Amino acid sequence: MLRAARARIHQLVKEILQQNLSPSRLAIGVMVGCLVGCSPLIGLHLTLCIVLAWLFGLNQVVVYGAANISLPPFIPFIGFASVQLGERARHGHWLTVHLADFTWRNASTWAKTLFVDWLIGGVFVGILIGLVAGAVVFFIARRRAARSGAGDASEERLDVAMGLAARRYAGAARRFRYYARMKYRMDPCYRAIAPLVPPGAFTVDLGTGLGMLPVLLGVLGQGRRALGIEWDAAKAASGADAAKGLDGIEIREGDALEVTLPACDVIALVDVLHYHPALAQRALLQRCYQALRPGGRLLVREGDRARSGGARVTRLIERVVTRLGWNRGPEVRFRPIDELKGELEALGLAVRAGEVAGRLHPGNVLLIAERSAEVEGEDEAAATAEAALPS
Repeated sequence: MLRAARARIHQLVKEILQQNLSPSRLAIGVMVGCLVGCSPLIGLHLTLCIVLAWLFGLNQVVVYGAANISLPPFIPFIGFASVQLGERARHGHWLTVHLADFTWRNASTWAKTLFVDWLIGGVFVGILIGLVAGAVVFFIARRRAARSGAGDASEERLDVAMGLAARRYAGAARRFRYYARMKYRMDPCYRAIAPLVPPGAFTVDLGTGLGMLPVLLGVLGQGRRALGIEWDAAKAASGADAAKGLDGIEIREGDALEVTLPACDVIALVDVLHYHPALAQRALLQRCYQALRPGGRLLVREGDRARSGGARVTRLIERVVTRLGWNRGPEVRFRPIDELKGELEALGLAVRAGEVAGRLHPGNVLLIAERSAEVEGEDEAAATAEAALPS
């Protein structure tokens, strides 16, 4: 148990360090951190950094690192400039205090005495410092990305592509329009899945909802083709409208359990399996495996029933929105991720897992299951393994 806990902590730290590292998000993270660092809420800087990074999808380490401009040697300068600018903005004159009056030891006292001045002035100081520091970080990060030859689905390109994809829903019903905008911004599954779909690949997205993954792949282009299947007619129609003009992208109404799956390179099952009983899930996974071309990938995003804490809230929310009719399904039945992983491996797929949880719905996992490029005898072995699975 201790070993598992250590492994999970290690994985969490690794993901925090690697998330949201595109040049633009690094720059925004630095600017937000500078704003926090210039505020008079000295004892709350760490908490503010974590919350703001979580809300806006920024790297927490970067935001807090930038907030450390409020280290003791710099506090007197930040405090003095902030209260002077705040007083000037509020009352039109400067304070009769001097820089020598500010030290890091009495910073908390000044922050309480002139809280409003410091708060207002700190915004001006934070913006000024943040713009300069953010610009420097942006150009350095962009130059390093160019030198490293970042891929076509790099975070920077994904930021742009997701913005363009969200605009394609501008003509959709209001509930769909705002949902798509929020979902692209706050759900990390698109950022995680897009780099796994190479140029020229054909993707089938089962339970595609508004068709957001196929639309994103179409915006990324480079020969990526996608078919989205959705059994909610209104969502499928909205996705089809958003996909208009994108070569090779089709969204149509259909049932994932019954539709004939064409041969493809990638299949995505994002928050789909838990709407069906275990037996139907196994049958669907078997059909997906058979539709995959050699070297293809099956991408499964699901909540882990074995987890507690915030993951329970995620599962509860899913049940509520299903009952309210936003999501349609015969039932909501989450299963342990290890159980799903075992079934995929029994089919002959090589499986690895990663955390792909939204900031407002933790506990989700992405299973990346890859079919071997060597297929001789593979189907027969998979059929034997499928027959051995419990019903």
